Amino acid sequence: MSDCEWLSDRMPVVVLGQTGWTPDEIGHLDECESCRREWELLQLAGRVGEEAGRSLDPAAITVGVLRRLESEREVRRLRRRTWSFGGLAAAAALVAALWGGGLQDGPSKISRSGTTVAERLSIPLPELESLEPAELDSVLQTMDEPMVSGSTGDDPALGDLSNDELERVLDSWEG
Repeated sequence: MSDCEWLSDRMPVVVLGQTGWTPDEIGHLDECESCRREWELLQLAGRVGEEAGRSLDPAAITVGVLRRLESEREVRRLRRRTWSFGGLAAAAALVAALWGGGLQDGPSKISRSGTTVAERLSIPLPELESLEPAELDSVLQTMDEPMVSGSTGDDPALGDLSNDELERVLDSWEG
């Protein structure tokens, strides 16, 4: 290892004040332009770091970090509430459609422009706003298609079901 490499490795320790230069190292710094410039640069960097440390207010930084964390928690709570409200609104729309008889008309009354239930209800669905036009069109087309599930025609109407049976139907739709 050359003298320049040795001095370069020791410079951070000397800048931090953990040790000092030996007479031989001081002599090398006086003679070597490259080592002297590196030493001056490290001294300047050390002073900048000390000044920055003195100008920082730990209490103010702590308060700022805590405020930021609290605001992020509040944003997460609001998002959770928004999604919960959206889910409740969708469930309410479904219940209103079922009890209002919107789905008893059968598939023959469904038009290509949208379902008759959607035409009668004006409930905003924020969860559909993020969809691209092609995705939204796909969702609407699947809603327009009649459900073919091997029904025998003996299926009871929704008005004939008991409360427990209606609960099971709704639970099965929720997944």
